[in-house]
Amino acid sequence: MKRIISIAIFSVVIFLILYNSYDIMDNIRFAFSLCANNLFPSLIPFMLLSNILINYNFIDDISNTLGNIMNKVFKVSKNCSFALIMSMLSGTPSNSKYLKDLYDNNLISISDVRKCLNFCHFTNPIFILGTIGYTFLGNKRLGLIILISHFLSSIIIGLFNRKDNFIDIKRDEVKVKKNFIKVLKDSINNTAVTLLLILGIITTTIIITCIIDNIVYIDDNYKFLYGLIEITQGLKYLSLSNLSIYVKTIIASFIISFGGISIHAQVFSILDNKKIRYMPYLLSRIIHGIISSIITIILLTIYHI
Repeated sequence: MKRIISIAIFSVVIFLILYNSYDIMDNIRFAFSLCANNLFPSLIPFMLLSNILINYNFIDDISNTLGNIMNKVFKVSKNCSFALIMSMLSGTPSNSKYLKDLYDNNLISISDVRKCLNFCHFTNPIFILGTIGYTFLGNKRLGLIILISHFLSSIIIGLFNRKDNFIDIKRDEVKVKKNFIKVLKDSINNTAVTLLLILGIITTTIIITCIIDNIVYIDDNYKFLYGLIEITQGLKYLSLSNLSIYVKTIIASFIISFGGISIHAQVFSILDNKKIRYMPYLLSRIIHGIISSIITIILLTIYHI
């Protein structure tokens, strides 16, 4: 029976793809364009850099500088400060890549990965200020308000998660002369595999939104709901809606902090086999979106926007 149901579902999906082939091809081109022009240029340098820094024990310098703050404020290992800083600079889903690399190199525990994953969730600041603030909303100040709300709410979630105990992993410092060419080659291979994974998931989720759009009628003013699946699609529709700029800013703040199912899938695909439960992460993203929206409302009221 299950086999028959699976075949039926597969047949329906194939039919929908063939029936909506033109729109799907157009959306696939959009997905490739999005990755090539916006996402990959911001991720590649940071992913390569993080691999190289970890291989050359640069983590120790960051931990010695900011580790105590990370340790006392968020109750996680000092080495998590590297993941926090790099995530703030490059955004998701690279946060999961940094945490995975730190864990694989025995620099943090699985408990640190679980806790940091909940609050080291930052959308690329350039994307928020430029693409969302300037391009989608037409106001750089709104982009700054969303950025502040997004970052501050993530830190608040980190404070909520600090109650759990942690084990600070300490390694004996061993200075090993590593071949830079080999480190660079491994970093490029590692980054390329991660980027292809991200591209595949983004393309798949955009195809899903395209199929939904062709079989279910959704008013243009509410198509921003696609942002719960893929944020760029949702934000694009949000910018084209007739909603007030005040409402658009609040909704954009929630969508960015929630991340969308596409981001969630990217994060957990990168963290494959790391025994991380999805529900705590999903709950953190919902809370993140709500707190971010509340802070956005407060800032919009203060600045009379």
